[in-house]
Amino acid sequence: MLYDAPHRGSPSPIMSDATTILVDTDLERDDAAAAATGLYLRLAGDGTISPVYEVESEPRFRVLDERLTQDTGVYAIGLHASSHRWRDDEKGGAHLVEGGPENGIFCRYDGSFTIRCPECRQPLAPGDEGSEALEEALAVWCDAPNSAYVACPGCAAWTPLTLWRSPAHDFAVGHFAITLYGTHLRSLTDGQNDHAATLLRHRLGDVAGDFAVVYARA
Repeated sequence: MLYDAPHRGSPSPIMSDATTILVDTDLERDDAAAAATGLYLRLAGDGTISPVYEVESEPRFRVLDERLTQDTGVYAIGLHASSHRWRDDEKGGAHLVEGGPENGIFCRYDGSFTIRCPECRQPLAPGDEGSEALEEALAVWCDAPNSAYVACPGCAAWTPLTLWRSPAHDFAVGHFAITLYGTHLRSLTDGQNDHAATLLRHRLGDVAGDFAVVYARA
């Protein structure tokens, strides 16, 4: 899932289906639209997804590869690029345009999450004592992501929001992300050797397994 753009405090979530979200935490915002467009063209071109999106409020592309859906449970794929939205084009497909609600914040549907300081590993969640810096960083991220730093209440280190990881895989920030609708691919994080899930991850471009994984719940 993604959040509506936060202003102060925690933002409000948009409801959707149960999903697995792969988030590129390293890609710069200026490169996100090109990454999403490139993946769309490849997946639509080889018949993996429909070139036409569904669900106007949260665009997703139906998976046409029946074997993929059978093996993984994924029935649709969403492609996210910060500050962009999908629109129909005159050729029967879709393209990205500037604007829209995409802000690169992904988490559980109920808005709860816990992340850990990359320096001392202390957990931090919205509403915790000392979480004001986290909530401020979420607001800053949408306008000036390179300035979104979090002060750890435990060790006082200031570190980029992108480096804070969620042990429960319920939060990540990044300007390019891929939503897989229909299942929680737990094998991506629990160490199990699920060949179909690994192949899908590679098919989506995350060959090194570097993307953060977020499991969303309705």
